Amino acid sequence: MADAPSNTLIIPKPVYDEIEIKAIVEMVAETDAHTAKFRPTLAADNVRPLRQEQKPNGKLVLRPARLPDPETLQPRQWLYGTELVRGFVTVLVAPGGTGKSAYAMAVGISLASRRAFLGSHIFSPVSVAVINLDDPMDELERRVAAVMLAHRIRREDLDGRLFIEDCDGHGLTLAAPARDDNGFYVANPDELALTELIRENDIGLIICDPFAESHTLEENSNPQMIQAAAVWRRIARATNCAVLLVHHVRKGDTSGIDAARGAKALTDSARVGLLMTTMSEAEAEGFGISDEDRLSYVRLDDAKRNMAAAAKARWFRLSSVKLGNTFDPTYPNGDSVGAIVAWKPPDDELARAPAAELNTVLAAIRQGPEPGILYTKSRRGDSNRWCGQVLCDAFQVHNKQAAKQIDAWFNSGLLFETQYLHPKWRRSTKGVAVRDHDWPTV
Repeated sequence: MADAPSNTLIIPKPVYDEIEIKAIVEMVAETDAHTAKFRPTLAADNVRPLRQEQKPNGKLVLRPARLPDPETLQPRQWLYGTELVRGFVTVLVAPGGTGKSAYAMAVGISLASRRAFLGSHIFSPVSVAVINLDDPMDELERRVAAVMLAHRIRREDLDGRLFIEDCDGHGLTLAAPARDDNGFYVANPDELALTELIRENDIGLIICDPFAESHTLEENSNPQMIQAAAVWRRIARATNCAVLLVHHVRKGDTSGIDAARGAKALTDSARVGLLMTTMSEAEAEGFGISDEDRLSYVRLDDAKRNMAAAAKARWFRLSSVKLGNTFDPTYPNGDSVGAIVAWKPPDDELARAPAAELNTVLAAIRQGPEPGILYTKSRRGDSNRWCGQVLCDAFQVHNKQAAKQIDAWFNSGLLFETQYLHPKWRRSTKGVAVRDHDWPTV
């Protein structure tokens, strides 16, 4: 054989002795034993490999477009506002302790009881299944009881329409790594069983809380999360039910749907992405809520659209509900459990205040707090001399709302600062004056 060119890298074949070969065989056997728990034990119908099945002709199928009359197209089958739709997956993302589990439970009870107590429109009441993979059944029953008490839901409103499962002792595994003679693939051990249960009980909404406990794939792998999300999407389509997956956020920034823990494939695969966050310090100040109480208030945004302004976002409050289970003398106070209720931010009274009343305030600002003394633009120092205090007193609004209106009047030129001689201080200082024109029209 001719010599290889001098610039060619020649890799010699490895040569193993008997001891090395035996070690390799033992290592392979050890690896097989370690991965045995991932091997599918169900029938082949319950296993959906990562490798795609080939069409009989080995080619993709292209179908001519039907081009139907738009007026004959079936509308999307929304169940609950624009959050839940039949045949699709919705992902609810929130930090721990925000109230996402309480919200998911309340949404399920709202649909099952035909009561729109959280404010979203119910297009079609359905039977609901809640699969919670974090908490035991007795804790889930406490949460259900808290929602029923908070919203006056009767037992007969839910009987036979609400299903609760904690999967105690057996869990739920819809996607798991597996291995056969052809290599590794993704198995779906419980997909068929869950699909059949949904059909048998005519479930219209299934809630999984949390999503991360429904699979054993690598959470930070986009290809694997595509497979984990695909199982739920297949279930939604096969049963024509809506799916709500509750998911955690990673540590750090929670300002968008990208804050979801793990790979982006999950939120990208969802039809609707919801983000729940606690009220920020700035939002609490704007609504006149103390910093101590603000953590009880949460906002919900459609995170796949633009985030709404704070005043227009959907808000909820976590209310502590006493269950009345005081029969045990060891625990005479019984349990208090959080239930989520709809909350509306205080109205901006100034935005719809009658022009005549606003003109009365302007006249009072022009007159000043005392004869010969003008109000100030700033709240620093003596707050009683701040011109916004006149608005606070007249309309019972908080400082933030008053400051917003005062800024608008200054920006329009209706209010302006002027130098004048303070009669008590006997020196020149700044005060707020009012122009004679551009007052609100009565």
